[in-house]
Amino acid sequence: MLLINVNKKELDEYLEFTNSFIIGLENYSINYYEVSIKEIEEILNKYKNIDLFISINKNIFNKDIKDLETKLISLSKLKIKGILFYDLSILEIVKRLNLNIDLVIHQTHLITNYNICNYYQDKGCKYAYLSTEITKDEIEEIEAKTNIKLMVYFLGHPIISHSKRKLVSNYYLYNEKEDTRDIHIIKEHGKDDKKYYLKETNKGTNILTYDILNGTKAFIELKNKIEYAILDNNLIDDKLFLEILELYKLNLDNKLCDKDLINKMNNLIGTNDGFFYLKTTYKVK
Repeated sequence: MLLINVNKKELDEYLEFTNSFIIGLENYSINYYEVSIKEIEEILNKYKNIDLFISINKNIFNKDIKDLETKLISLSKLKIKGILFYDLSILEIVKRLNLNIDLVIHQTHLITNYNICNYYQDKGCKYAYLSTEITKDEIEEIEAKTNIKLMVYFLGHPIISHSKRKLVSNYYLYNEKEDTRDIHIIKEHGKDDKKYYLKETNKGTNILTYDILNGTKAFIELKNKIEYAILDNNLIDDKLFLEILELYKLNLDNKLCDKDLINKMNNLIGTNDGFFYLKTTYKVK
C-alpha cells in the first residue's frame, strides 16, 4: 500500500493512486505539513474512505502535556488510522488514558532492528516506521523476525537531522544580513561537494538530503513484505510527484513490469538509492 506524506490538505489528485496519507498535527510535528484538529476533522469528513495517519513527532516538554492530552483525546474520537510518534510521552499518555488509537513508533534514525520493533510491539505499538539508514537486507531480517507492521520510506528528501536551534536565522543575524527564503541550500566542501536543504520553522531547523531518494528497486523487492511504502511529497514538484505515483500504481496493478518501473524512475529522478544497498556495518581490524 502506498502511503503519501502530503504537503497540502486537498487530496483529490492523489485518490486515483492511494487512499493512505500522513499529515502533521499543528505545533507538534517536525518536517510534515501541519493542520489543526478542526482541519483533520474536515479532511476526514470530506474524504470518507481514507486512511489518515497523524504525525506527532516533536520532542514533548512538560508544558505541552495538558494540551497534548486534550488533543489526543480529540483524535481518539476521530476515524484516524493511527499516530506516528517520536516522544515516548505519547505512548504513556495513550496507555494511561486508555485511548483507542493505533500507534506508529517513528524515531527517525533509531528504529533499526527487530529487537527494537518487538520491544515496541510489546508496549502496544501496531506499526514501526523504519530508519532510512538501514539496508534492504536488514529490512528483510526485521520482517522475518517481528510481527509488527512495517512502514518503509522509499522516495523523497529524507531528513538527516533536526535542531531546535534557529540555525538559519542565527547565521544571518550573526552576519548582519537579511534573508526571507523558506528553503536554503548548503554545500559540503569535499570530495563530492554534496548539497543539503535547510528548512527553518518555528520549532527549529531541518536538514534534508538534496538529491531525491529513489528506492524503486528496493520497493520492488520489499513491497510484499511490508504494510506501507512511503512516498514523500515534501520539496518535490507536484507534477513530478503525480508522475511518480502513477508509475508506482501501474506497477502495483501489474500494468508496468518491474524493470520498466526502475528504468522510468531512474530517468525521472536519478539513481540515488540511499542506504538500501550500502554496507553499513564494518568490522574493526
